[in-house]
Amino acid sequence: MMKKILFIASLTFLLNCKKEHKNDSGLQDNLYKVVLDYQKKNPIPSDEEIKKKTPFINPKDEKYIFELIFDKGEKDTLIHITLEPRGVKQVYNPYGVYSDINLKPTYIIDESKIGKNFIKEYKRKDLDKFTFKDFVINDAMYPEYIYKINGKELVLIDSIRGNVRK
Repeated sequence: MMKKILFIASLTFLLNCKKEHKNDSGLQDNLYKVVLDYQKKNPIPSDEEIKKKTPFINPKDEKYIFELIFDKGEKDTLIHITLEPRGVKQVYNPYGVYSDINLKPTYIIDESKIGKNFIKEYKRKDLDKFTFKDFVINDAMYPEYIYKINGKELVLIDSIRGNVRK
């Protein structure tokens, strides 16, 4: 009887893990998938990891959030994705916070709304939770992925390593 219960519990767990969750983030699916990929490769560090790598920084003084910047270059429109330990940059009139069961907190800088085809709704919620009142000194730079917008497709064209080692 016990083996049967364990088998059913294991099967239920596996089925639930494989279940794809609906994108409730406010981002279009193509951008959502790209950001999820970045987040899997560059997760927010745990408090223990922060203490090991930067013992002079109190993890409570960090406000990790993923940052998307839409940028109109000379020839192409680009999206820059990175992990920002210093919180939201309010000076750039940001949008966010975008998140759901899979997507970790993410905010967007898109002053001219050139990313309107990739964002279902420009929202301004919970930004204050990720904003510092005072100036923060932290030289941590996480990898930055740069995507070119090619119609509805996002094409990875470059990545910048950063100074944080895994």
